[in-house]
Amino acid sequence: RTEALSLRDHLMEGPKTKGEDGEVEPSPYDGIQKNAVLHEAKCFNDKMISARTCSEVLTKIMYLIIQGEEFSSSEISKVFFSVTKLFNSRDVHLRRMVYLSLKNLPADPEEAMMVVNCLAKDMTGKTDLYRANAIRVLAKILHPSMIGSFERFMKQAIIDKDPYVVSAALLAGNHMLKSGADSIKRWSSEVQEALNNPSPMVQLHALLLLFKLKQYDPLAISKLASNLARAPPKGPLAQVLLIRCIASVIRRQQTPDRELFKFLQDLLHDKSFTVMYEAARTICSLPNINRTQVISAIGVLQEFLSSPVPAQRFAAVRTLSKVVLRFPIAVAPCSVDLEHLINDTNRNVATIAITTLLRTGVEQNVDRLMKSISGFMSDTSDEFKVVLVDAIKSLCLKFKHRHKTLLSFLSASLREEGGKEYKRAIMNAILEIIEQIPEAKETGLEQFCEFIEDCEFPKLSMKILDLLGSEGPKTKQPGKYIRFIFNRVILETASVRSAAVTALARFGAYVPELSRPVRVLLSRCASDDDDEVRDRAVLFLHLLTDGKKAAEFFKSEAPANPRTLVTSLEAYLKTSTDIPFDLSKHLVEVKEEVKEEKTDQKGDGKVQSRAAPTPSVPTVTVADEYKALLAKVPYFSTLGPLFKSSAAVELTEQETEYVVTCVKHVYKEHVVLQFNVTNNMEDQLLENISVEIESDDPDWAEEKVIAEDTISYNSSGVCYVCISRPIDGFKKENFNSGQIASTLKFFVKDVENGQVQGVATEDEYQLEDLEVVESDFMQAVTSVRTMDFKRQWESLGSAQAVKKFKLPEVDDLQSAVDGVMNVLGMGACETMNEVPENARSHGVFMAGKFLTGGRALPVLCKAGFMLDQKHGVTLKVAIRCPDNNVANLLASSVR
Repeated sequence: RTEALSLRDHLMEGPKTKGEDGEVEPSPYDGIQKNAVLHEAKCFNDKMISARTCSEVLTKIMYLIIQGEEFSSSEISKVFFSVTKLFNSRDVHLRRMVYLSLKNLPADPEEAMMVVNCLAKDMTGKTDLYRANAIRVLAKILHPSMIGSFERFMKQAIIDKDPYVVSAALLAGNHMLKSGADSIKRWSSEVQEALNNPSPMVQLHALLLLFKLKQYDPLAISKLASNLARAPPKGPLAQVLLIRCIASVIRRQQTPDRELFKFLQDLLHDKSFTVMYEAARTICSLPNINRTQVISAIGVLQEFLSSPVPAQRFAAVRTLSKVVLRFPIAVAPCSVDLEHLINDTNRNVATIAITTLLRTGVEQNVDRLMKSISGFMSDTSDEFKVVLVDAIKSLCLKFKHRHKTLLSFLSASLREEGGKEYKRAIMNAILEIIEQIPEAKETGLEQFCEFIEDCEFPKLSMKILDLLGSEGPKTKQPGKYIRFIFNRVILETASVRSAAVTALARFGAYVPELSRPVRVLLSRCASDDDDEVRDRAVLFLHLLTDGKKAAEFFKSEAPANPRTLVTSLEAYLKTSTDIPFDLSKHLVEVKEEVKEEKTDQKGDGKVQSRAAPTPSVPTVTVADEYKALLAKVPYFSTLGPLFKSSAAVELTEQETEYVVTCVKHVYKEHVVLQFNVTNNMEDQLLENISVEIESDDPDWAEEKVIAEDTISYNSSGVCYVCISRPIDGFKKENFNSGQIASTLKFFVKDVENGQVQGVATEDEYQLEDLEVVESDFMQAVTSVRTMDFKRQWESLGSAQAVKKFKLPEVDDLQSAVDGVMNVLGMGACETMNEVPENARSHGVFMAGKFLTGGRALPVLCKAGFMLDQKHGVTLKVAIRCPDNNVANLLASSVR
């Protein structure tokens, strides 16, 4: 493989520069002609084969193929059959070129089968070099239906003593598995044995193939990860692959498995940097961990910050820049090391270091950080500048008293050179700062006025002009913005001039003192070259003759939102009516779907990991799996949009013969119970599997049962039970099902030696009770900042539900916080769910959306915790909601 890659790189090289005098040495294969090479290929048919000559001709053919030269099918066939005659040569180097050529020649599959016998002979020969290459070529040209005849030889190669042969067989299995060869799945025992091979290369390839064989069986992957965690492979690359497999297992769990998580922590002290970094990165990216669990991983990353290797510094600082979004307090101890990287020779490292510092910095260091950033902004790419701008915006919203310093920096950056996306990012940052900090409004508007004087992007100018027209009249001195706006009418394009005319008219409508001078300016626009500008000027001149009429015009709303209007027009065009379109008659109501709130990585840490594009276990998020499974059942599409899917609840022990978990999917009027069933009985085949439920509450009526057809050994299946519930009026709406008894029912057949025997007999298996509670109707919201929470809290009025609780059995504040959040199903603002060490009291702001009456109502909660060593934890919760009945219900659910 190494020689093949070297040959490919050599063939793809262009002219080389030789020496300092600029002399150019052309490539030896530059300018060769296909016809000439095909003529030279006749040497393959000579009686006395010249290994050197044939190797050179094969190299030229490979060069033409790599360069994209097109060969006709007859030319390919002729070359292919000529190459097969070179098997008569005993020259080692020529034989390897033959293998490489056979792999890369786009020959017809039926013609390629002609060399199978030659390859089979080499594969069973005594020369290990020939055996390995023959296996690789066979994997490329062999049809999946013929793999069974070579299965015995492949299995023998997997347990061979030569690591090169073993690696070739494992990679061949990996390639054939992609082509749909099911027989590869019978190689599990041999692949498992190959894991004990001392060669790191073999361990990596064996582990890769083993994971792919079991990738669609979560239970098998979990068992494999647990076994390998006890006796891990020694090769660093294999350990990296194992870490990623363990990460995929932990991400499916509510809380990390102790044994697997301890294994990841042990690898933080490995000798290999690759293994240490991968373990640290994986721990920091797990969604179901807290701040204390990432401290050890952050410590390892902190050590890499002072590494002399640039790649290690970049990897560490980039990972910390992601961790700081979830655990800023945990990253704070790295501030000193991050400050040393500000002057790093690698601009990427320095940029990310400053971004991380901005998110962990304190108010006293703001001025110093701004000076450090301004030093190298001109040498940094726009991509990293956008990241810095976002960090500066967050810092400004965090330390609002420093908004003048930060706005000045953003304003200076806005006037410097840069691309459209970079300028857009700065503009959006200033807009958000103006919105969140009222005292910064006039400063921001003045900076925008200066920017549009030299702005080269019309769309940005139009957006700023719209902002000036809507916010400028509300300032203390609105007249100072008129000059900047009218300059756009004189100097800009037609689209910008139109926006400027509208902005001027807003000032005339909202500020009576400016109405007369604005009309004078608009009268000059009435003779503009562009129709749009003239029409707007004439319209606004007419409206400004009556100030009230102009104000009403700008305050009036559109008769329908664009989405509804487009849908209505499309529906109207599909009808064959002569009646003109009328909004009062033809407006179509568009139902808004209840969308799941996106998990913010600043909240409780539930973020989706992104696997690197390297050989790894394919990871699919749990939410995607649920949606895909539900989409396969047409009946569920009639229930309306899905509101929430809960975490899986175990209804059996993991070691039992049948493992069952339940996921609750909440819809507007229904709850769908998804039962995941795994068959651990090797001698049984399950058929017609379903779950029978029984609830004491008559409101929870079973509406439909969907069974699974068959579940074989070590496989999983899914069956569903759909429950309806009343939603007419809050008092009739039921949010707690009480205990639901469930029984797994199925027909079982005996299996012997892989063959199904006898007649199916009916059987059942008792499962643990389950319960639908209030938190299942709550969708956690973690994107609310503390300041936004306070504003929203006041907007919900003074009506609230308040309750106090004594928790004598709880002696840990963090456990109390986690328990209350789990009971309510709400998300914490920012990082308030993390309790500082040695704290005796703690407060948490929580937000969520509660489904009632088919609507998702916003819910806010303030929870205060006090720890007493004698009496445990004292809890006080205050809940506000537009519907006070919901607030009382949720307060009562804390029990």
